[in-house]
Amino acid sequence: MKKMCATISLLLATVALAATAFAAGSVSGKVTKVEDDKVTVTMEGAVPAWAKKGATVNALGGAPKVVAVNGNEVTLKVTKAKAAKVKVDSSITVSESDGEEMQGC
Repeated sequence: MKKMCATISLLLATVALAATAFAAGSVSGKVTKVEDDKVTVTMEGAVPAWAKKGATVNALGGAPKVVAVNGNEVTLKVTKAKAAKVKVDSSITVSESDGEEMQGC
């Protein structure tokens, strides 16, 4: 019984650490503006260092490029079709790109 409790405790601790590590590389925000192929997101809190102008990030089911950072607002360049599907006031998560996204031909 003690061994089973220890195993469960270890499993829960591992899951908690993994969730913390994943959360460190992502931030949540709310869409404040959609214009043509650009989506502006107001981040909850400070903009992380990896979300700088010119960086590729993971968001909206793809790998958009950061075209501007102004205070806690980040503007992402996406395809026009994807931008048309994004609604103002919707919540999104932006995470650091691992650099292994598939590139088109």
